[in-house]
Amino acid sequence: MELFTARVCPYAHRSRLALLEKGLEFEHIEIDFKNKSARFLEASPYGKVPALVHNGETIYESLVINEYLDEVFPQPSLMPASAALRAKARIWIHYCDEYFTGDFYAVIHNKDHDQHAELTATVRDRLRFVENEAFARLPGDGPYWFGADVSLVDLAWYPFFERLPAWSHYRGLTIPDDCPRLAAWATAMKGRASVIEVANDEAYYIDNYKGYAGEVMAA
Repeated sequence: MELFTARVCPYAHRSRLALLEKGLEFEHIEIDFKNKSARFLEASPYGKVPALVHNGETIYESLVINEYLDEVFPQPSLMPASAALRAKARIWIHYCDEYFTGDFYAVIHNKDHDQHAELTATVRDRLRFVENEAFARLPGDGPYWFGADVSLVDLAWYPFFERLPAWSHYRGLTIPDDCPRLAAWATAMKGRASVIEVANDEAYYIDNYKGYAGEVMAA
């Protein structure tokens, strides 16, 4: 099994975590975006990471890859047991990509001081929504999204939180104080063996997002 990936990419990060949580052996192929190989472009027609090659099949898009891995390698399961909770899991995965990530990256890409406060406020509101609609309502005592067991939801969201120190450094964006469950979840995820194995330190993200962020803007 081969995974085409890039260390800096949060989407590729998702699939690396899924493979590690499944305990699967795979070849990690780091992509040079300035010199994309024909082998990579064959596996990823979009020219984006991640892309997975397994048993002669190529799968791309991080969320699709992770669902594929959970179907083909069902143990340990990375989805809740009941149909209702699996539906809720898909809702929160959808919310991450449909509502959160675009707003999250808008903050770091923005160079207009006049828009800064509004953009960061939007992301904080997204995080409060997760706190109040996910962690305050879903069953289980944590520390993960659906209780004691990590799921595809956790793996979909966590890579952006590992990168949050760069957003804090350049834009003053942090987890709001009124989101204690979300903060506890991020801490729990940071301590998982799979996360530790592929983690980068804060300095790495601050350095690698400098080109996106430009100057520092106050919170």
